[in-house]
Amino acid sequence: MGKISKYQLVMDWIHEQIDTGVLHNGEKLETEAQLSARFGFSRQTIRQALGELEKEGTISRVQGSGSYVRGNPAGETAAPLSRSVSILSSYTDSYIFPQILQAMVEVLQEEGYSTRILFTNNRRQTEKEILTNLLRSASRDPIIAEPVTSALPNLNAPLYRELLSRGIPVLFFNTWYPELDIPHVSLDDRAAGRMVTEHLISLGHRRIGCLMKNDDGQGILRYRGYMEALSDAGIGLDESIVCWIDSTGLKHSLNPCEWVLNRLQDCTGIVCYNDEAAYLLTQACARRKIKVPDQLSLVSIDNSRLTQLNQVPLTSAAHPMGKLGEKAARNLLEMIRHPGFDANYEFAPSLEVRSSAARVP
Repeated sequence: MGKISKYQLVMDWIHEQIDTGVLHNGEKLETEAQLSARFGFSRQTIRQALGELEKEGTISRVQGSGSYVRGNPAGETAAPLSRSVSILSSYTDSYIFPQILQAMVEVLQEEGYSTRILFTNNRRQTEKEILTNLLRSASRDPIIAEPVTSALPNLNAPLYRELLSRGIPVLFFNTWYPELDIPHVSLDDRAAGRMVTEHLISLGHRRIGCLMKNDDGQGILRYRGYMEALSDAGIGLDESIVCWIDSTGLKHSLNPCEWVLNRLQDCTGIVCYNDEAAYLLTQACARRKIKVPDQLSLVSIDNSRLTQLNQVPLTSAAHPMGKLGEKAARNLLEMIRHPGFDANYEFAPSLEVRSSAARVP
């Protein structure tokens, strides 16, 4: 009889743990590192054993979470994933979301999946209630979710981890929670912030202010791109001309940009978080009879319909919108078919130059 291979020994041991009831359906296995230490085998050997167990349907491997038992001693298998996808989105009325959500739904429907869209209204409590209901109902829906206020501490992370532990594929879109190893599909926001800042620098601007959102990951990354562009151009960062606003302030304040102009009055150009912020800032400029771009240049991010509706057409880094929704849906489908699939993807921005930014005289 030939010698039993090392990876087969690992497989046999895991089978025994399941057959004797030590491991139950849905229970998480030891990590690769723990199994490697237990057997004294290399991580590659452990990985090979887990791969074979996955092929035969004994376990499922969830990216960013670990390996889980699919069958129990009675030979039962875990409930299959449903043919419905739950999509968690923050808003319905924002200018980028209709295109994103429509593209997701179209791709998923083409592949035979129904969808249900659940709106968090960018509120953590609502996100918590939705995730809790999904867990309580034992939903087997794969999930595409937009994180809520992703730059702030998140108490809902354990709920996402519980979904992963049940073998539910989860994909984030637009942004992600840094503390969770869940793949995301988004714009490269850091590159977008850098791109629009570099455009102002190329027009001779040196006193460049910044208006950013402080409660989502996109704002933090766009700000990082702004800082890097200034640094590369030899322009020192002046935090006195950096203005932060949260989602509620941007959407619901009567005059959210009036104080920005007070603070940035000696700037020649301003990098805006998105087209909505630039649109509101343009209106504030008009009320103060500040001419855009003659007296103040503005650049933004998203390249939405607001760029054309603005009093002065906005120069803006393009958000992929529909393409992002399509990519997110297709990557989720790949995660369903191949649990180890790396679904991370960031779109490179492109710049649409219009008349809101002018060269410094």
